[in-house]
Amino acid sequence: MEYVRPSKAIVDLSKLDSNIRELRRVLKPDTRFMAVVKANAYGHGAVRIARQALDSGATWLGVAVPDEGAELREAGITAPILVLGGINENQVKTVVKYDLSQCIFSLELAKLLDEEAKQAGKRIGLHVKVDTGMGRIGLTDPEKIRELCSELKTYSHIDLEGIFTHFAAADEEDRAFTHNQLTRFNRILELLKSDGIQFKYIHAANSAGILEYPDAHFNLVRGGIAIYGYYPSQFVKENSAVRLEPILQWETRVIDVKDIDRGDSISYGRTFTADKPMRIAALPIGYADGYSRLLSNKGWVIINGYKAKVVGVVCMDQTMVDVTNIPSVKPGDTAVLIGNLGKELITADDLACLCNTIPYEILTGIGPRVPRFYIG
Repeated sequence: MEYVRPSKAIVDLSKLDSNIRELRRVLKPDTRFMAVVKANAYGHGAVRIARQALDSGATWLGVAVPDEGAELREAGITAPILVLGGINENQVKTVVKYDLSQCIFSLELAKLLDEEAKQAGKRIGLHVKVDTGMGRIGLTDPEKIRELCSELKTYSHIDLEGIFTHFAAADEEDRAFTHNQLTRFNRILELLKSDGIQFKYIHAANSAGILEYPDAHFNLVRGGIAIYGYYPSQFVKENSAVRLEPILQWETRVIDVKDIDRGDSISYGRTFTADKPMRIAALPIGYADGYSRLLSNKGWVIINGYKAKVVGVVCMDQTMVDVTNIPSVKPGDTAVLIGNLGKELITADDLACLCNTIPYEILTGIGPRVPRFYIG
């Protein structure tokens, strides 16, 4: 069935290509690049983003759960894929079936993976997760890390392929905590090396690590939010010589325009009441599409090259905006939610600021009712 909703997200693959090449420019020639495409490629569409990322020089893909890796394999993608999150025993079969590499920090899970791989006649790559200060998954005790690695070396259908950690504050101006994480990670690497345990891939740098910490590049880095054109923080943006461009434009179309009188109210709860005669445009987009209810009475869109403020509460499926001072607005006109039109620009950073959140949440929140189209 043809999708005819007036809302769409337009993803510019040429900008994705440019972002990845810009990030790779600051790496050593022998450092590999992992494009992180978890959460439907941060809302941009995992399969198309993964294909372009590989064409642009990425050699690895990163996902959060095995099902995301399975989707890429079903689409014909054969590049190495690392599951960055922990899994339970019910997900072991998916990891092995689709030849995924798996984050590991549990000997019990490693045994299940080895047994499943043996039955399937395969070998599975594992990347040991070290928690150096993030406080999420991973091992913190150096001795337990040694024990796990030593045991994994004895398994017949396991490849001890990599080891990694994740920075908690690499996007902040204060560098002390990140330097401490890096020091702890290097000590563990030295400890394992003294045991004769080495890894094909060592990785620590996320987007902020790529941009701010060259010593953390090792021989593999993980590009997340930066490949989609956003800096991990305002500090990193101001400090960076790497030029990134947002790759997604989110649009809808005006569905109705009406005149209201002074004293008329808009939307649920009557949180907006006109203090003068106004023109109001209705947009067929709402919080069920990912346009946050937190933007009620404070968000804005671009119509005919002018800003139009959101008035009233954002509904599940509709949002109203003030077009009183925008000439000739009519049904069918384009309204830009993220992106540019004329001289005006709205970014996911702008919406995140209004919602007291981060651009990651804005982008991943764009829902499946919004079709993705690809250009470039």
